[in-house]
Amino acid sequence: MIRRTAPLLAAVLLAVLVLGPALAPGYVLQYDMVFVPRQWLLPASFGLGGQLPRAVPQDAVLGALTAVLPGSVWQHLALLAVVVVGALGAARLLRGQPVLARVAAALLLVWSPYVAQRLLLGSWSLLLAVALLPWALQAAVDVRAARPGAGPRLLLLVGLSSITPTGGLLALAVAGPVALRPRSRPTARNRVLLGLGLLALQLPWVVPSVLHPASAASDPAGASVFALRAEGWWGPLVTALGTGGVWNGEVVLPTRGLVLAPLAALLLTALAAAGLAPLSRVVGRAAAVWLCVCAATGLLVAVLGAWGPTRPLVEQVVASVPGGGLLRDGQKWLAPWTLLVAIAAPLGLQRGVARMRDRTAAAALGVALVLLPVAVMPDLVWGGLGRMRTTDYPQDWSRTAEALQVPGDGDVVVLPWSAFRAFAWNRRTTSLDPAPRFLPRTTVVDDSLLVAGPDGLVRVSGEDPRSTQVAAALAAGRPLMEVLPGLGVRYVVVEHETPGDVPPPALAGLDRVSDGPTMSLWSLPGRIAPPPSPSTASVALVAAAYLLAGLVLVTAAARSAMSWRGGRRKPRRPATVR
Repeated sequence: MIRRTAPLLAAVLLAVLVLGPALAPGYVLQYDMVFVPRQWLLPASFGLGGQLPRAVPQDAVLGALTAVLPGSVWQHLALLAVVVVGALGAARLLRGQPVLARVAAALLLVWSPYVAQRLLLGSWSLLLAVALLPWALQAAVDVRAARPGAGPRLLLLVGLSSITPTGGLLALAVAGPVALRPRSRPTARNRVLLGLGLLALQLPWVVPSVLHPASAASDPAGASVFALRAEGWWGPLVTALGTGGVWNGEVVLPTRGLVLAPLAALLLTALAAAGLAPLSRVVGRAAAVWLCVCAATGLLVAVLGAWGPTRPLVEQVVASVPGGGLLRDGQKWLAPWTLLVAIAAPLGLQRGVARMRDRTAAAALGVALVLLPVAVMPDLVWGGLGRMRTTDYPQDWSRTAEALQVPGDGDVVVLPWSAFRAFAWNRRTTSLDPAPRFLPRTTVVDDSLLVAGPDGLVRVSGEDPRSTQVAAALAAGRPLMEVLPGLGVRYVVVEHETPGDVPPPALAGLDRVSDGPTMSLWSLPGRIAPPPSPSTASVALVAAAYLLAGLVLVTAAARSAMSWRGGRRKPRRPATVR
């Protein structure tokens, strides 16, 4: 009984310890994590807006889900899934192993610098994909062994991971080749169909990315400012081995600068290396070898962007290769390495203590490995010692959204002109501007990013041409009514109680529609040009991409349910994998 319930109890306890105040009613607005009560389905939700489709199909999915339940419900479910699903997945990969090894795997995955830093950065959709990674790998192993229902289950897991482009690529890279490579038991026809289904699930973000006029290149400045950053004198390689090094130093916990961090990284790396042989026996040689390949590749990508001599190469890829912008944040590709360390290190320690005659000492070492992540990074507890707290949107926001639900054309410009906010009603916590998701009309916002890089502040340019024109008008001190009519913009929203000034001439000649302590709405008199809209061909192609991916998911869900019902009636036969 304990063997079955211990991982679940550990996962629930982890959720409480890691998330803490983030589970209270309300919304966690922190850096990239922005949920709103009702997210409207707009062209940008499907990747057909002015900016590159980085939050696709995430925004479309949330737009559909928040039409049923408020965004706070989905945010809490997503945060719980990041911890509970990830912990249970790591433990499940080691099923059949001692309880301490399985619990250690759960803690090593969840209580890792990778998850901690990405959680504080608000990368919930990426972390959801990371939480599903061990489940996808196990499903791939099951496909390889021709277990009933494994193919549909793998499609569902990759589909859920593909809510963000990086998540889809991670799941596809880690699980796809394991299931499809030669010597897999399914027929060649079934492997081809499965491979096509896995690729179809990436279409909702691939198609709008290809159609976007700015898809051919990204600003090469992003390669340096978003590169992995060393957390101490031990440099980028040891930092990467410890799964840390996120580009935003504000979300790095203070304990990452202590000498225990590199020592733990080297210790866990050594244990993981010792655990590779038993890992091959637990998950199969094909899965273990391929996970090592993915982990080594992720380490290489992360270190190349952080190392001075090779950084120009990464900048060249980002600037000239379509889709190369995905490589500029190198640290996020450490996900396979994080999973490999989590499941191999407990097996490495188990291999070492198996030779010990003193069972008490061996058990003590197992407990020490379980507690090691917490001992090295204790300041992750309770949402990073209270960093992750909830808040509620002021009533002004809802009133403004209602005021914009009137007939007529016209998009919205949001001021102050900055991509990030630090609202007083959100305890001055830095977050992306929620307005593009909260308001029922397409918004034009500052899509450039001012980032503190190794050599000082660096501005990474955006892609929306309308944003560039608004920024130029504001910089020149011109009234916005001179440029907005030609851009198809009717309204200006001003957010208060956040850093950033609104130049006095900017609102000259505009009509005030509503005014409140946290937000005011202004309108342009007269006629405006029609707002830009996607072409019919683009809409048709994106709709076809969503339709095909949805068809794959529905079919996979139906077949998975049928297989599950059949599996409950018939006992499974053990199958060996290689």
